[in-house]
Amino acid sequence: MPLRGAIAAVIVLPFLAAAAAQSPAPHPPAAANILVATIGTLTAKEKEAIAFRHLQTELMVAALSCGSQEYRSKYNTFILRYRPALRRNGRTLRVIFKRNYGASAMRRLDDYVTRLANEASVRSMQRNDFCAAAGRKLDAVLTASASASARGLLQRAQNQ
Repeated sequence: MPLRGAIAAVIVLPFLAAAAAQSPAPHPPAAANILVATIGTLTAKEKEAIAFRHLQTELMVAALSCGSQEYRSKYNTFILRYRPALRRNGRTLRVIFKRNYGASAMRRLDDYVTRLANEASVRSMQRNDFCAAAGRKLDAVLTASASASARGLLQRAQNQ
């Protein structure tokens, strides 16, 4: 389906590349590949917003799938502590989708976020180390201050 003014580009996001390199998963999330292959040039801030949404989704799926109140409690702390960064990130994602999809931006963004969650859920069932890896990432990001940037939180998660 054609996109208004979009230039096809293949972008490898550092977060996704690091996650793929560390995981035994056969391939990176399909939703990420589709998004970066069909949207025009992204700024560093926009790439960061996409990577941060991937992290947020992975942590959410861990909270829901890993069967431990500890994961849910830590995820809730993550959401409350980093609410300003999450809100900024959400605005950036809406800008990306509005620029590329116009009137259907919100529907496309909802579809994208749903697909990310579905793919993370599949990984949680296929990878024996999903919960442990997500737990390490969650612990790492929770050591940051409440004013930490998305970039800082991503760097902490990538180092796990």
